[in-house]
Amino acid sequence: MLSLDLVHDAAEALSGRVQKTPVEYSPVLSKRLGVPVWLKLEQLQITGSFKYRGALFAMSQLKAEGVGHISTCSAGNHGRAVAHAAHELGMSATIYIPSGVDQIKYRAMVELGADVVVSEFVGYDDTERWALEETERRQLPFLSAYDDERIMAGNGGTVALEVLDQVPDAKTFVMPAGGGGHSAGFAFTVSQLLDSYQFVLCQHAQSPSFKLSMEKGSAVTELPGIETLASGLEGGFGNKTFEILKHLKPHVALVSENEIREAMIWMYDQHQHIIEGSSAVAVAACLKHDLSDAKEATETKETTVPDGPIVVFISGRNVSLDTLRGVFCK
Repeated sequence: MLSLDLVHDAAEALSGRVQKTPVEYSPVLSKRLGVPVWLKLEQLQITGSFKYRGALFAMSQLKAEGVGHISTCSAGNHGRAVAHAAHELGMSATIYIPSGVDQIKYRAMVELGADVVVSEFVGYDDTERWALEETERRQLPFLSAYDDERIMAGNGGTVALEVLDQVPDAKTFVMPAGGGGHSAGFAFTVSQLLDSYQFVLCQHAQSPSFKLSMEKGSAVTELPGIETLASGLEGGFGNKTFEILKHLKPHVALVSENEIREAMIWMYDQHQHIIEGSSAVAVAACLKHDLSDAKEATETKETTVPDGPIVVFISGRNVSLDTLRGVFCK
């Protein structure tokens, strides 16, 4: 079970081994939303995303248990983090990835010495199903990219502890949500430490796994694959992560492919940060003022503003030059 003790264990285990990434004030978003807005720059983390936290913590524990070789499935950032952690810990890693993975992520995994296996599928869910079959055949332990308490504690919990130290009066937290590994760990930790909070989970409008899960009342773990700049977010939600988040009832912001592209451009124009599409969904939600439920929007015709200050989670920067050309030159 995910617990505050496990989050503190992760923070202690990762101390001095990962970056304590900075927060950056956003004057433009603050003016736009009417409350102070801070960006948590986790794209500056080792391997270019927050995923290194969870991978290093989980794999350190697995190594202590005598595991020397793991397998996993990844849309890119988790795989890169696992490859780096395996290199640091002297372990072996087999990483299954969708066919459409960004080449910069693929090259990094290979260069770090991981056994990278490319599937015939574009979508994450199809790739993960195949990866689990292959993993069982090879009798390797499988480390989920999101639906694992150690991953949640490292990827979300330790970030939450940093954010609450850096912006102690923060009230609203805006974050991308794929399978829920970061968002569940982050939201759980904040809910244990604060009395008042609001969470905004941002997803691609064509792959709204958390929204569909809330409507169904149970985790929608598989969705058809889509080609998108936010490849780290497409696909289903985790069972464990959904059970944590459903009780916290976050607002769900859905953004389009074009809004993701525009948010990537906006971040470079306003903050000179290159971010990947999976990061950009949180920025896009801010730009379209989709941060809270409009309780009386029909009658008032006013945009609702969540309690501030707001912290926006910037999850990663791993995007190839060819992809950037397509974003900026289209």
